[in-house]
Amino acid sequence: MLSEKKIKLMIRLSDYEQNQGRIDLERTKYFKLDYIRHEILKTLVSVTGAVFLVLLMAGMYHMEYIITNALEIDYAGMARYFLVIYFLLLCLFSLVTVSISSVRYEVSKNRVKEYYSTLQELISFYEEEEDGIKEDRSL
Repeated sequence: MLSEKKIKLMIRLSDYEQNQGRIDLERTKYFKLDYIRHEILKTLVSVTGAVFLVLLMAGMYHMEYIITNALEIDYAGMARYFLVIYFLLLCLFSLVTVSISSVRYEVSKNRVKEYYSTLQELISFYEEEEDGIKEDRSL
């Protein structure tokens, strides 16, 4: 038997599953630490790619200077300078990623808990309905 409360619960569950639920369920299928590690790994790859592209663009921009002064450039000093900047950027973006990922995971976890409690409420409606049908048949 359809009731208004059951229909509202089903609509709420369906709306959540179609929109925010996809993202939330994807996030919470991991443990929190695994999710954060995954996000840090994506950040490390992105920062490494970005630094490489910036270095490539800077090298191409200064290509004439590099070619004319190839023997006088302090390559070891430049490498140390760029490595320090690279590691500082990695640390900065990793810290930002950890904080943002942690907050996102907790918010998703709370929404998924609410989703499962609503789902349990809907299941209890179906169980009550089943019990009522069994009682009617036994009479």
